[in-house]
Amino acid sequence: MVKMMFKSKRHDKILRLVSEKGGVSVKELCEHFGTSVVTIRSDLNELQTQGKIVRSHGGALAVENGSTIKPFATRKMINARKKKQIASAAANLIQDAEVVFIDGGTTAAEISKFITGKQSITVVTPSVEIAYSLAMNTNYGIYLLNGFLLRSSLSTIGIPDEKSLAKWNIAKAFVGAAGLTLEDGLTDLHLGFVEQKKAICKKARSVIGVIDSTKWGIVSLASFAEVGDIDVVITDKGAPQNMIAALEENNTEIIIGG
Repeated sequence: MVKMMFKSKRHDKILRLVSEKGGVSVKELCEHFGTSVVTIRSDLNELQTQGKIVRSHGGALAVENGSTIKPFATRKMINARKKKQIASAAANLIQDAEVVFIDGGTTAAEISKFITGKQSITVVTPSVEIAYSLAMNTNYGIYLLNGFLLRSSLSTIGIPDEKSLAKWNIAKAFVGAAGLTLEDGLTDLHLGFVEQKKAICKKARSVIGVIDSTKWGIVSLASFAEVGDIDVVITDKGAPQNMIAALEENNTEIIIGG
């Protein structure tokens, strides 16, 4: 009976962590609870059976459906300080007169707040929020990607028009992700975003991942960029050193925001 009570409390705390961060790794949970890998994996399997989480290769992701997904404004507040630091570092990479892609994730959305001093920028984005913010505060060229509007992310999803995409010269693509691993690269949970970002990353001259440390070691539903295609990853101080070293050996530059 006591063991069942302890497990129930642990499950509640796991769900809270997953909800707050969007995703957690098995290693992170083992360290947090001081329990074995076997125990944590058993917990996650039970929670997935109950429909409360989505199991990933290295941990668990928050359930994303119409009844449980947090509004975009709420998700922006999760790890808000880290996201702003990452976004500020990303903005420093943008040069005057460049054409850049900024995706609709909550970390990438912060980038638009740090680039208003740039000159003659053109921004390609699926994000309604980014497009509106830049339209109100700059005279930049703005291309809002066509597609189906996903209300939970305030962004359009789906493969961009191929004829238009073939004509673009995108200098840098700033992409968020639900997960990053050495085996699967950058991954996302929604196939609409995967299709969109895969097409953009193939076209961009430089692919820049903007992901906080909670996404490292997580494998989401599908990959949109392999490790060999990622030029830069901007993250925070919590990113695992062993993965950083492995990515740097693969000629991926790592920038720590903040």
